[in-house]
Amino acid sequence: DGIVIFSGWTINTGYVIAIQHSGNMVSIYKHNSSILKKIGEYVKAGDLISIIGNTGEQSSGPHLHFELWVDGSAVDPLKYISF
Repeated sequence: DGIVIFSGWTINTGYVIAIQHSGNMVSIYKHNSSILKKIGEYVKAGDLISIIGNTGEQSSGPHLHFELWVDGSAVDPLKYISF
């Protein structure tokens, strides 16, 4: 669960959405074809937040670029999330 802190377009990574979670954790989803939530919206685990895509100059095909940050540093998601 968390609050959307960014929902918009960047030239390099296309449509991007970022969510602030508890524990100073931020999840980021890049290259979406569309974003379904706006800045300030509260989202729950399992909510639809975006549609996978191929947007931005750094995209080489349809995919989801996922990042996880803790205390301002990128971390390995496998250490925090069970997939």
